[in-house]
Amino acid sequence: GINAEYGGGEESIPTMAQLYENPPPEYYPMVGISVVVCIFVIGLFLKRANERRRQFTRNTIQCVCAVGVILTFPVFVICYISGLIVPKAMPKVLFLSEAYEAISLLFFLRLIITYLGGKKQTKQSLKGTSIALNSPPICCLVCLPHVKFTRKFFVFNEILILQLVVVQLVLGYIDLLIGLDASHEYPAALIEETYSHVFHITVLFSLLLAVYGLGGIYHTAEAHLSRYSIFWKFILWKVFVTVVKFQEFLTSFILKKAFKSVDISYGPVSTDLRVHLWCYFLVLLEAACVFPHVIRYYSLSDYPSRVQMLVEEEEEEEGGESEGMSVVVETAS
Repeated sequence: GINAEYGGGEESIPTMAQLYENPPPEYYPMVGISVVVCIFVIGLFLKRANERRRQFTRNTIQCVCAVGVILTFPVFVICYISGLIVPKAMPKVLFLSEAYEAISLLFFLRLIITYLGGKKQTKQSLKGTSIALNSPPICCLVCLPHVKFTRKFFVFNEILILQLVVVQLVLGYIDLLIGLDASHEYPAALIEETYSHVFHITVLFSLLLAVYGLGGIYHTAEAHLSRYSIFWKFILWKVFVTVVKFQEFLTSFILKKAFKSVDISYGPVSTDLRVHLWCYFLVLLEAACVFPHVIRYYSLSDYPSRVQMLVEEEEEEEGGESEGMSVVVETAS
């Protein structure tokens, strides 16, 4: 947690009033750009959701899962801009973003299963398919053998995905509580900082396991899902989430060590807080760069175009007219 890293609880983080009285020179430009990014991402999401709202009645589960994955980006943007504007909220918004990150992984798994026609159909379609165990993030282990897709393999990958939800929520909640009660005194401060490091390493490892589990199912089903642009959906989501997680890891370890002997504090903003502000700002920029591509691939494959919807409506109307004609004929006869 960020509080534990400061070693002084919430009182060591400046309030909004204290920050705005004497902010670092880059702070206001960062906030201004972040507000534009937030409006852009949320506006684009709402625009696309409004355009495709009629599709919800046609394939509700698929649409809910797709929206659940897409929402990862607006949720991250809202959480990170909140932490940027209100530094004291950083521990809370970080917990919320990580919790939704784990939930979005479940949405992605369910989306793949929905594309294949349900869990039973998924197991039947993929049964006997050859799978390479050296999929990312352990693709460098070329010595791993190929195995056949089985029910046990599917359940094993589901467990790898579900463990992230447990780890993120339980350890994240503990980290939040420890951070809120952080202390200057030894050995409490040392324990808090040690737990913070252990937390970041554990969550990062848990995320890699979950991505490996989802990748196992994804790579097996990829050939069956080419028309859904599943490759780009998976890559864009995975790259964004992994980069954000690695940034937190680097901020907590490498950057902190690099600036240990360098004081870049400014007024009420400590060196650690200034580094975290930059980290949050970079996440917002990354979301703005990736999100339009995410929307594009989901729009192309998950929702019909306006022309397709008009054709479907005409076919439904023609079907209704033909049914009406048949009823009249039967009545006349």
